[in-house]
Amino acid sequence: MNDLHNLLPLAVGMLLSPLPIVAIVAIVLAPRGRACAPVYTAVYTLVAFAATGLGALGAARASASSGPAAQTVSLILAIVLGLGFTVFAIVSWMSRPKDGKPATAPTWLAAIDSVTPLSAAGLGLVMAVTNSKNIPLELKAGALIGEAHLAPLAALGLCLAVAMIGSLLLVIPALVQLTGTARVLSALQALKSQLITHNAAMMTVLFAILAANELAQVIHRLAA
Repeated sequence: MNDLHNLLPLAVGMLLSPLPIVAIVAIVLAPRGRACAPVYTAVYTLVAFAATGLGALGAARASASSGPAAQTVSLILAIVLGLGFTVFAIVSWMSRPKDGKPATAPTWLAAIDSVTPLSAAGLGLVMAVTNSKNIPLELKAGALIGEAHLAPLAALGLCLAVAMIGSLLLVIPALVQLTGTARVLSALQALKSQLITHNAAMMTVLFAILAANELAQVIHRLAA
């Protein structure tokens, strides 16, 4: 079964990650932002590429050795992801600011003004590895690529494309910042504030959409 058309919604799901975007905007606004922003983005993208590649490699081996059993594994994965995203949606909604209280900024934001290329690389690694939404999506995207039994270079290219699309909103602030105008910097600061304020609501909606997408995949596979 060729499900490569499902790579796009998975990549878009990876793309919409408020806290990694808050981090890149904060880095861009820091004194050494121009040097640190590319490092942060590159490390984040490389982790996404590695996770997608691992998913592809594992799925390719499972599919080659177990035949129809690989489809059962994919079905179980879709069920687990659907349930997981549902739980994340509930937890995210419960964590939203209540009674009109302002959202609390993450504590690590305070240290970004003194960011260095090395600490930017570390932050990119932490953001990518601890992302409760992206790692499952990257593994799922890789699994779809592995199940398609593409030529190695084609599979590698697709893994890279998925990782790059998933990191696109980290690249844009860094490119926009190159203009260096006060208006652009003010807009980035406002964006950071809005992302912090509405992070819980955005993640709730996103997790709900992802859960619904996995449910649709389960229904499709059961009906096939």
